[in-house]
Amino acid sequence: MELAIVLGLLGFEPAGKSRLNQLLPRVTCEGCTAFRDAVIKGNQLMLQLFALFCEKGMHEKFKFVHVILTDGEDNKSQTSLSEFLEYQKLIQQKLPPNILQTFYIGVNVENNNTVKQEMSAILKCSGKSASYYPISSNQINDIFQKIQMQIGIRVQEQGVIIENNQARFALRQQTYQPVVSMQVNNYIVLFTLDVSGSMSDHWYKVCSAVRSFLDTLGSNDLVLGITFNDTVQVLTATQQQQAAKKTQQTSTPQRTQQRTQSSQPQRQIKGVERTENESSCCQIF
Repeated sequence: MELAIVLGLLGFEPAGKSRLNQLLPRVTCEGCTAFRDAVIKGNQLMLQLFALFCEKGMHEKFKFVHVILTDGEDNKSQTSLSEFLEYQKLIQQKLPPNILQTFYIGVNVENNNTVKQEMSAILKCSGKSASYYPISSNQINDIFQKIQMQIGIRVQEQGVIIENNQARFALRQQTYQPVVSMQVNNYIVLFTLDVSGSMSDHWYKVCSAVRSFLDTLGSNDLVLGITFNDTVQVLTATQQQQAAKKTQQTSTPQRTQQRTQSSQPQRQIKGVERTENESSCCQIF
């Protein structure tokens, strides 16, 4: 199976063509929080993609970035905390050092002792590759910018002050530039986002932060979006599968008496379309 097709089935999309900006605002925040199940799902997809890249000799070209945001303790996962911790240790063994950075973001959880204890245990078994940021909802965009800096994108701020007799205004302009380094990395960014009922008040801030993050990624970077409440959903993979089913349905030739004669041109057209799609998808590499 072609690499581009496998990427689509897993849910990974080129950053410049990702539909997350359209999909995330449509999400309804409701239900509980299956935090651990969602993180493990993201890790499983990373391992599958890494194994595929190893087969293709591409594993040294990419770095994985896993951004996980929640605003409460896990109350729905089938995975226990002890099982989750064991799985995190497995990730450290399966992936080479420095290929994965994980960022846990806790929104408005500073007074939640259960979250504090669980995150402390998670960080201990995740090593230096994981960071945890407890923030308020007003800091969501700021923390996404901080993550951009840590993975290799620098935020430059230039201030301009406009002053007259009545008022004094400070304007701030931000530009994003890659940090200069000897080696250029392509990034695979997974957004694993809580969409439980308590997220409804600040979901629009999350959508805005993700949109700004995507705007700073390069044409060779890949992204994937996971949402979780009572269940875990890979948004982009679901869309890919629906599109594939729709294509199969619309391309099925009608059963007529002239089927033998008419099916040959249809197969030729399908073959041309498939070749064009595959070549355009593979251009990201």
